Amino acid sequence: MKTRLHPILLLIALLFLPISAFPHGGGTDGQGGHHNRKESTYHFHRGPLAGKTYTSKSDATQALQAPSSGPQATGTVPTPSTETTNPTPAVDLAPHQPTAPDCEIVVHRAYTLCYNEAHEQASWVLYRITEEDLAGSVKRTNNFRSDPDVSTGSATLKDYKRSGYDRGHLAPAGAMVRSEGAMTESFYLSNMSPQVPGFNRGIWKRLETQIRSWARKHDELYVVTGPILRTGLPTIGPSGVSVPEYYYKVIIDLREPGIRAMAFVLPNEKTKASLATFALPVDSIEQRTGIDFFPVVSDTLEDELEAVSHYQAW
Repeated sequence: MKTRLHPILLLIALLFLPISAFPHGGGTDGQGGHHNRKESTYHFHRGPLAGKTYTSKSDATQALQAPSSGPQATGTVPTPSTETTNPTPAVDLAPHQPTAPDCEIVVHRAYTLCYNEAHEQASWVLYRITEEDLAGSVKRTNNFRSDPDVSTGSATLKDYKRSGYDRGHLAPAGAMVRSEGAMTESFYLSNMSPQVPGFNRGIWKRLETQIRSWARKHDELYVVTGPILRTGLPTIGPSGVSVPEYYYKVIIDLREPGIRAMAFVLPNEKTKASLATFALPVDSIEQRTGIDFFPVVSDTLEDELEAVSHYQAW
């Protein structure tokens, strides 16, 4: 004799099923999870980590490979204070670090920055870009978040919310396609600065694209980039993130015998002017920022490189 469950009892049973029994938002990939675009997280639906959430797919994959170890095995999205910090850099950038007063050196895998607490952003960001790096195919993660390695605390998402400004990359995501680790690091808010949308998506993007083209041509470049900071700038958000009027980029090719340098200063505004319009001698940017950009170059060669701009030579 077959026993039938009364429809009312069936409804009650369904109501008390765990919420996790119902998938939310889309299918799963080969490892049993999917990316939540709205929250920029990765969530498992099946397998040994079913129900657990991580800040990125790379973190989730690491946890899947060793689910019993590490901070990610708790199954919660880590706050900045619990995210893995102080990773081993992919390349030693220390010899090429600029010198600047009143900022904290923070080393990441793919770039190094000097965080200026008074302005809640970096005074400079240094990264290397090579032709080999650009052969990668890692997609943007868009997981903007605070930087756990800034001792005083970096800017937050609330600072940019409804501000009217883009979270403009300093070390661009387009130069971080070689690995998921490099890509996700590029979205730390310590690597962002408030940029006018037409600037960030216009000439700033054009300059980043041009630098990648030069990197493919010259094989290896070092880039130092950042805002020009001063007292009295307007601010956004509860942290008081300064809104710069100008940004700079200094590009260095250190390979012998053709050592060369190029620098740009661009106003934080939409423009259709050519990039060459904003090319300047490096020493003029040093005077405006108080930053020394060539610590590894001999004084004689440094003076020669910094005195002129060679846009056409690139």
